[in-house]
Amino acid sequence: MVKTIHWMEAMNKYFRIFVPVVIAILIGVSGGLVVNYYQMFKKVYVNVANNIEVNIYPDLGENDDQTYNYNPKTKPLFQLESSTTIKLKKGVYDFVVADESNIYENPISKVVIGDTTSNITVAPYYNDNKLGNLLIQYRPAIQQILESKYPNLTKLYKIDNDSLYENGEWYGADLVPLNPNIDELKVIMNFKNNIWVVAVEPQISISIPSNPTIPSDVIDSVDQL
Repeated sequence: MVKTIHWMEAMNKYFRIFVPVVIAILIGVSGGLVVNYYQMFKKVYVNVANNIEVNIYPDLGENDDQTYNYNPKTKPLFQLESSTTIKLKKGVYDFVVADESNIYENPISKVVIGDTTSNITVAPYYNDNKLGNLLIQYRPAIQQILESKYPNLTKLYKIDNDSLYENGEWYGADLVPLNPNIDELKVIMNFKNNIWVVAVEPQISISIPSNPTIPSDVIDSVDQL
């Protein structure tokens, strides 16, 4: 009987020590798992351009021809119509811009969410077809402004190879001399405050460092006309 009592007392003492230790370990492990889980997510500010809808999906992969494997019936993780902050698990996502009218060059883009990701801007550019249609609409006003600013322009040059860029707010053209002894020139215009203005005066070659407010891709394209 005495041995039984001593054994029970020993077990009680053992459990008094062991059980709290086990509980503490379990709490520590579970707490660590919770912390690790939340550390897998990032708060990201998504800057959405005006008048577009963005659907965000987990990485949908690519087809053999490197086109995106996008199924419009797949339910998105997020559907955004304006800029906002969201939480995403670190990894790769597809940001898909609703493009029923087929006007964007790059409606689907791969986005990697990593440790340093904090801001993402979704502002797809128009495709060539959309830009071509806008050019037909804008060209008369653009040429009128050019001829008004440079009265002798059409006497000396032919406006050629003109194009719109990005979302139609940038215009570039090749000024081909009627006299072969005159240098060919380039010009860039910008649509802002509802009017076309000359962003770069007509010149032989346009430098990127000298024009930091103009997208470098626009300068490269115009300079190669």
